[in-house]
Amino acid sequence: MRGLLLTLLVLTCAAVVVTRFVPRVQQVVVIGAERYTPEDVAAVAGVHPGDPLLWVTRSSVRRLAVDPWIHSATVLRRWPDTVELTVSERSPVLTDGAIAWAADGTVLPGVTAAELSVLPVLEGWGESRLYEALELERLLRQFGVQVISFSPEGFEIQLTGTTLHTPSAHALRRQWSAFVGHRGANVAVYPWGVATRDE
Repeated sequence: MRGLLLTLLVLTCAAVVVTRFVPRVQQVVVIGAERYTPEDVAAVAGVHPGDPLLWVTRSSVRRLAVDPWIHSATVLRRWPDTVELTVSERSPVLTDGAIAWAADGTVLPGVTAAELSVLPVLEGWGESRLYEALELERLLRQFGVQVISFSPEGFEIQLTGTTLHTPSAHALRRQWSAFVGHRGANVAVYPWGVATRDE
């Protein structure tokens, strides 16, 4: 019995050693990259032609998960020599003029001035209300969000053709139908409904 176990152990060790040399990665295919080039994604993942194919795993490409621009990534080995990396990238949705944030609040480095110039602007004072502002940006994106101003009292949001005042994202969600049906030059959200005032 001991001899059988020793033989199995030797064969297992030999198999692991062999996988270090064959098969080898010949091609790295990247799907879903827009901001990064396929070469950039492969470099961040640490996958290169010549690497041992069977040693490329989700764990071995975990550096993709810590890159702020990469929202999610999957790795697939295709026999006999291809690694397929599928990535979903984050996009900037809000800025304070210097910092850009993705929808989940991740700070995205390296956003150009041209990219910043077309993003809605977050400004305000008091305790940060970033995550609520991001929720408001998502809710109101279809109405052309330009500026989200916050204070302890609530939000003033400049939309295309409308200025919206709301104490919170929750209050806006509760009065959503009334807001959509009564948009005007100035819209104020209250616990009991929505008021509009044309200027």
